[in-house]
Amino acid sequence: MDKSAETVDHCQVVFQPVGRRVAVSPDMTLLEAGRTAGLVLSANCGGIGVCGRCRVQILEGRMDEPGESEHYCLSKEDLSAGTRLACRARIRTDVSVHVPAGFMSGTQRLQTDGEHAALECDPMIERRDITLPQPAAKSCPADLTRLAGELSLRLGPRLWAARPEAVAQLSLLARKDPCALTVYLNGGDILGFSALRRPAVGIAVDLGCTKIAGYLIDLHSGRQLGAGGIANPQISYGEDLITRLVYALQGSGEAERMARVVREAIDSVGRDLCRQADIDPREVVDLCVVGNTAMMHLLLQLPIEQLLHAPFIAAFDGDMNVDAMSLGLRYAPGARVHILPSIGGFVGADHVAMILAHDIDRRQQAVIGIDVGTNTEIVLYEPKRKLMLNTSVPSGPAFEGGHIHDGMRAAAGAIEKVSAHRGNLSFKTVDSGQPVGLCGSGVVDLVAQLWRTGRVNDRGHLLRTDPRVRKGEQGMEYLVVPASQSGHGRDIVFTQGDVSEVQLAKAAIYAGIASLLEIAGLRADEVGDLIVAGAFGSHLDLESAVDIGALPRLRNARYAQVGNAAGVGAKMALVSCKARARARSIAAGATRIELKDHPNFNRILARATRFPVSGQTTPSEEIKPSETT
Repeated sequence: MDKSAETVDHCQVVFQPVGRRVAVSPDMTLLEAGRTAGLVLSANCGGIGVCGRCRVQILEGRMDEPGESEHYCLSKEDLSAGTRLACRARIRTDVSVHVPAGFMSGTQRLQTDGEHAALECDPMIERRDITLPQPAAKSCPADLTRLAGELSLRLGPRLWAARPEAVAQLSLLARKDPCALTVYLNGGDILGFSALRRPAVGIAVDLGCTKIAGYLIDLHSGRQLGAGGIANPQISYGEDLITRLVYALQGSGEAERMARVVREAIDSVGRDLCRQADIDPREVVDLCVVGNTAMMHLLLQLPIEQLLHAPFIAAFDGDMNVDAMSLGLRYAPGARVHILPSIGGFVGADHVAMILAHDIDRRQQAVIGIDVGTNTEIVLYEPKRKLMLNTSVPSGPAFEGGHIHDGMRAAAGAIEKVSAHRGNLSFKTVDSGQPVGLCGSGVVDLVAQLWRTGRVNDRGHLLRTDPRVRKGEQGMEYLVVPASQSGHGRDIVFTQGDVSEVQLAKAAIYAGIASLLEIAGLRADEVGDLIVAGAFGSHLDLESAVDIGALPRLRNARYAQVGNAAGVGAKMALVSCKARARARSIAAGATRIELKDHPNFNRILARATRFPVSGQTTPSEEIKPSETT
């Protein structure tokens, strides 16, 4: 982003973490640019530079120098860190801007729900209600000594151990008479204490590239006490994994920052869930976190350079237990974070969790499972040979609104559904607001309708068969919503470049599935189930996805959209030692396929960029929704 304002007539502004892009005139303020993009940034003073509410952080690009009002509202540390007031900061070049939570109205829709049966509990954690005897006048054993004696009487002798923070908890409770409390145990480790008869709870976390979903669970009943999520703040440092890894490699400060922001986000989600459920955070005694390989490495601040080069060797691929306190997670003193194992490369713990959640390793027919995102993971399981093939494909951010002219994430005003009646297109937006852009499901629907109605040909070229197909600044484009009907007073368009982005993304997914079928020696009609997981997959129209060739047409398969399967797997592993053991077995029995080594992959990929010839004439009547998952 080095274009100078003196040599260009417009600059591109990217607002993170919603991923909204807008081209504006140089010298416009960021507040005005946000309004142009259909975003409402907080500005209680109306944009005159006195309330300090419109704070943003400049991630990349050049602005004008801070003026008097910014020096008044912002500290030297704020200014040196790139913080500016959106109402005062004027654009000089292309810029990327992070808008902190609470400074922008309207939030991204985040998928937290996933379909699953009741959780089977077999937790690592024991909880015991104890009443400690008060010390005799002539004998005054220490608080921990009295507790250890009482526990040994009940549970048998063990080498009891406790962190100093847990001992401090005990000492405060021991001053009461009677001293009645609940103690949380993991083997001989004393994790912490709470008031009498309180539950042992845990938090399961799906650490995704774009969102963080958290679940508060009673470890002994399996009851879900709360669920919530937020956008992953690492988006502000890169929409895709590779960009984030490159950023973290710039130095120890950058790597530490990437770890810190995501740890703080996980802690924030968990503590918010505790507040909603009226749970003391000190009662959270266990956590389970899943995510792809790169996300786990960034969270744990492990070496990452090797992930950028073939053969993409991870620092670890087994499961791991980490002290929650070492990650800055403020729960029970001895709480631990369990990391599920990964399969290899970028096929990580979230993929293992998806397999675990929907019994992919126990199916009686061949099954394909996919989790579509910037990086799409695919599994093919063939039960007769107990063959499990796994791979990942870089499908890019197009299906999450990235690299699309008027693309955005699934926030208010995003077009999420497109339908056609007698050739006329109609739209449904998130929260039913005025349209301001297209999110991933809307992008897929739009391309499918353009294809079905003959506005685009099999090679992806926009055709002038409709007056809305026109010549734009970046070549041919389709007018989706005219300025008079949009939420920001500008045309919403879908360009020829946008079509190409979708072609590349859908071809990568299709080619990944087709290659695994070819390697396994299976025909498409031998597949019994196709499971589509993840936030994007939940809102995806399957007919649209099949018609454009993002998903294969499987004649005998049941298609199921299962929501956040990785989150479900994380919950299962949180409450069950058996589920953790099964996750290890899944990872050990899986075979990772590096598609670049498959001789036919490039040929399949090239062919998959085209749209299927049947798309204009045959609806996807063969898609059968699954009755069960």
